[in-house]
Order: sequence, then C-alpha cells, then structure tokens
Amino acid sequence: MWLSKITTEPTEPNLGPTLDWKTHKKRCARNRGGNGPGGATATWSAGGSTSSAARSNSTDSTAATGGALEGGNPMPFTRLEKGTYLHDRPEKDTYKLLIDAYRLRLADVAKIEGVVEPDSIYASATNDPLPGFRRFLDKASATGGLLPPWWNADKQRDCEDLGMSSAGGGWTSLRKKIQKGDVTDHYGDAKFPMQLRMLAEAVYGRGPGGQDGSMARRMMAMQEAGALPGHMLHFDASRNL
Repeated sequence: MWLSKITTEPTEPNLGPTLDWKTHKKRCARNRGGNGPGGATATWSAGGSTSSAARSNSTDSTAATGGALEGGNPMPFTRLEKGTYLHDRPEKDTYKLLIDAYRLRLADVAKIEGVVEPDSIYASATNDPLPGFRRFLDKASATGGLLPPWWNADKQRDCEDLGMSSAGGGWTSLRKKIQKGDVTDHYGDAKFPMQLRMLAEAVYGRGPGGQDGSMARRMMAMQEAGALPGHMLHFDASRNL
C-alpha cells in the first residue's frame, strides 16, 4: 500500500498510546491548550522524516528539492488539496512533475494491481511510451483546473518532447523506470513520492489499487497550515512501496 494507516500520537504522556483518527477527532478539541507554554509543537513524520510545524514549509525553496525544480515547491499538500499543485510554476517544472507522476503511477499500478500500461516500457522495453503518456495528459486536461491556465496543445507537445528526450541526464525520459526511492533521491524529499502519487490520483480519480488518499492529503495540508497543535502526525511508511 502506498498510503498506510494514519495515526495521531498525543505528545502528552497521560493520554495513552497512539490513537486512530476517529478517536483523535473526539479528543483533539480537549487538548487545544497543549500549544501554550510548555505545550507540544505539532510534528509529523513521513518515510522516516520528521519536521516541526515551524519547519512545515521546508519545501518552499529550490534548495529543498535539491535544485531539481527551478521554482521550488511551496506548500505542496495545500496546493494539492486546492487542485493548484501545477499552477504558478515554471513551464519545465510543470512538465517534469507530470512526467514523474505518470512514471511513478506506472510502477505503482504494475506492482499493486499487476497491470501494465500497454504503451509503456512495462509491457515491452521496445515500446513507444508516448501514446500512453499522451492519454495521461489528455486525462489531466479533462480534469477541470488541474493544469495551469497557460496549458494548450503546443505546451502539451513541449511536455511530450521533454519526456521523449534524454535531457537532464535522462531523468525525465519516459523510457526510464522509476521507483519511490529514485524520486526521493532525485528531489531530496522523502515526501515527494506522496505528492506525485496524489497528483496522479487527481488525474485518474483514484489511487493505485483503488486507494483514496484524500484524508492523507487533507491532513498534510492541515499540518502545513499549523492546524494540528498538540499532536504528532504519523504516516507509517513501513508498508509503502
């Protein structure tokens, strides 16, 4: 599973062990005072990475993505929740994110569902991967507001051309398979695979294997806004791909 069970762990020792989200919702209101003097700072972990609320926007700078994105990656989960993840970015960053979301989706579906895209290298190493990617872009275009306002047929061709080129050492090539670890290494962010998976879910309307990442996306956006005081938010990555 690419999204594991979400749990919230109170930082106050008298509240017991890790709680599930339903229990957390009932108790959260009673613990709003935990962010005062001596209270806890909201933190979260994903893929073994932990960040305080004060550092929740650590992907705001280009450096935070290892220079992989020209325009940085501000408030990614908030933008995913609003449907504006691809907006207000340099064109090349938008192309790259679409290519990487598609390639990671191919890997996830092949592993979880045992299904391969016929027009991809997962079906045959000699396949032309462009038709499958073009269908992905067509679906993205049909999802109202997902693509930026400047997107048009010419921009789609530019995106396709990048995917079919060997620019950037071949990273964006549609002939190159990628896995979760490759994405983490390339962008320098353990949460980046989750972002790409949520972007692909917005295109297809569901996650791999029919999973629904909406709760995780919403909670990550809340964490970015500092809206989960007094608790630790955990995404158990042990079962992730």
